[in-house]
Amino acid sequence: MNKKNPIQKFIHNINYDMKLSRKLLLAFLTLLLFPTIAMGILLYGQISKIVIEDTLEAQLDLTGQTSATVESAIAAIGEIANIIQSDSYISDITFHPEIMYKHTPEELRSQANAFLQNVESHKDNGFVKNIKIYMEPTFKPLYTDNSSAETFQSFDKIKSSYWYGIMKSSSNVSLQCPTFYLTQQEAANYGDTAYVRRIIFRNAYRNDTAAYLVLYFDSGALCEAMTHDSDPVGSVNFLVNSRENIIASSDYMLSAMYFDVINSLATDIINPNTFVSKNILGKELFVCYNPISGTDWNMISVIPAGPLRNKAFLILAQYTAVFTISIILAIMLALALSRSMSKRITKVVNMMDTGNADKVSKISGENGKDEIGEFITSYNSMADRVNDLILKQHEAAEKLKTSEFNALQAQINPHFLYNTLDMINWMALEGRSEEASEAVRNLSKFYRLTLSKHNTIDTVEKELQHVSIYVKLQNMRFNDKIDFLADVPDNILKYQIPKLTFQPIVENAILHGILEKPEKSGTIVLTAWLEGNDIHFLISDDGVGMDEDTLSSILSTDERPERTSSSGGNNIAINNTHQRLKLLYGEQYGLSYSSVKGSGTEVTVVIPAIE
Repeated sequence: MNKKNPIQKFIHNINYDMKLSRKLLLAFLTLLLFPTIAMGILLYGQISKIVIEDTLEAQLDLTGQTSATVESAIAAIGEIANIIQSDSYISDITFHPEIMYKHTPEELRSQANAFLQNVESHKDNGFVKNIKIYMEPTFKPLYTDNSSAETFQSFDKIKSSYWYGIMKSSSNVSLQCPTFYLTQQEAANYGDTAYVRRIIFRNAYRNDTAAYLVLYFDSGALCEAMTHDSDPVGSVNFLVNSRENIIASSDYMLSAMYFDVINSLATDIINPNTFVSKNILGKELFVCYNPISGTDWNMISVIPAGPLRNKAFLILAQYTAVFTISIILAIMLALALSRSMSKRITKVVNMMDTGNADKVSKISGENGKDEIGEFITSYNSMADRVNDLILKQHEAAEKLKTSEFNALQAQINPHFLYNTLDMINWMALEGRSEEASEAVRNLSKFYRLTLSKHNTIDTVEKELQHVSIYVKLQNMRFNDKIDFLADVPDNILKYQIPKLTFQPIVENAILHGILEKPEKSGTIVLTAWLEGNDIHFLISDDGVGMDEDTLSSILSTDERPERTSSSGGNNIAINNTHQRLKLLYGEQYGLSYSSVKGSGTEVTVVIPAIE
C-alpha cells in the first residue's frame, strides 16, 4: 500500500475525517480570515512605524523642555552663588582676613549681620534649601561665634565628605554633588544634593582656598521635573555626571537597570537630543541624551520599544474591531447552519465520548425516518446490549474479588491450629485436664470468632477479642512469657475491620520477635487513633527486631516459600494480610513496618474509618 505524502493526508483529512460542521466553518473562515490577516500584518508594520516616530518626536520635545527646566534651576542656583560670593563682606574678609582680629566680636557681628540676612533671603527660594560656607582656620572667629556659626562652619565638618576630597585634589571652581558625595549629616539635615563653589583668597600673599560655598537642595525636585504622566510605561529619565554617578531619576530601579547605556553614549549617539535604538538585557530600547549646560551632567532618556509597539497594536485593534465583530457574527451564522445539519450525529458522538464504564446512555427524542434516525435506532439497540454485558461483567468482578479475598484469608498460617492441638494433647496426657479444657474453650471461641456467619468483616472490638484469645493460647504454650496490652479508644471499637488482621502480625511478633530473645519473654502493645477519615493501628513489640534486608522484603509481593523472616519463618500470612487490605480498600491502605535490629518492631495498619 502506497504511503500518502503530507499534502495527500491533509486532503484526505478534510474530505473524510473532519466533522461536517468544521468543514463548513473552515471553508467560511478561509474566505474571510486569510485576506484579513494579510492586511492586518501589513497595516501593523506601517502603524507601528508611525506610532514610534510620533512618540519619539513628542518625547524629544518633552525631553528638551525637561532639560530646559533643569538648566534653569541649576542656573538659578549658580546665580545665587554669584550673588553671595560677590557680596562685599566676603570680598573684604578674603582680601583682608586680618580685619577679624583688629575688631571686637561686636564689631564683627554687626558687619556680618547684613551678609547673613542676604544669605537667609535665598534659602527656600526655588530649589535651594540651605546654604553653608565652610571656612579654613584663618576665619575661626566667624565659625566659633554663636550668631554666625549657623552659616559659617569649619572645614572639619566636611573633611570626611567625598566632594571635599574632589575639590581638594583638583582645581575645579565648582562641583555638582549627588547624595553620596555628601556626609550623612549634610544629606540628613541640609539637602541630599548640593552645588559647591570654591572661594579663594583675593590678596597677593595667598591664592589658596579660603572657603567653600555650598548650596543644598533636594533631588526630589529634579526627579519630579523629569517625571511626566505622558511617559510610556517602562520609560525613565535620569541625570548622570561625568563620573557616571546618578544624580536624580524618575525611577531609580529602572535607571540602575539601564545604567550601561552611559558607557556607550559617546560612540552610539553622535548628536544629543536624538533617539537611537539599543538592546539592553534583551530589550529593545530607544535612548537619547541632553547635556545640561553649566554642569557636567547629562540627562538620559530611555523608552522601551515594547509599549510603543503595543500602542500600535491597540490602534490596529481599534481599526479592525468593526470588521472583527462582523466576522464573529458570520461565524455564528455558519455554526448555526452547520449545527442544523449535524446536530443529531454530533449528539451520538458526544454520547459515546462522555459515556462511563458503568452504563452506556441511550438517546431519546432524536429518532427519525432518515438515515440519521436509523443510525440512532441502531445505536440505542447497541447500548442495550452493552449495558447487559457491563452488568454481567460487574457481577463477575464482585465474585472474583470475593474469591480472591477468601483465597488470601485461607492462606493464613495453619500451624497455629496444629501446635495448639498438640499442646492440648500433651496436657491431657500429663493429666492437666482443667488446663486442657480451658485451651479447648479458648480454641473453640477463637475459631468461632473467625468463622462466624462466614463474614469477612467484623468490628474492631471482636477483632481485639480474637487476638487476645490467640495470645492466651500462646501463653499457655509458652508459660505466660508474653504480655499483651491493648489501648484502643471506645469510639473506635464499633468501626469495621477485616477478620484476621491483627492475629498474623501478633503471631509474627511472638514467634520471630519475642521468642528469639534469650529470655524468650516480652511485651506487645496495640494502640489506635483516628486521623482524618482513616484509622491507624500501631502494634509494637520489644523483640529482636529485623535487619534492613528482612525489613525491605517482608511486604514483598514475591510470595515464594524461600522468602523468610529473620527467624526462618515465612512471610505469607503477613503479606496476605497486607494484600487483603489493599484489595478491599485501595493501594493507600495496608501495612507498613519499621524496625531496628535488637530494639523491636513497629507495624502500622491503616484502614478507612467505616462504622
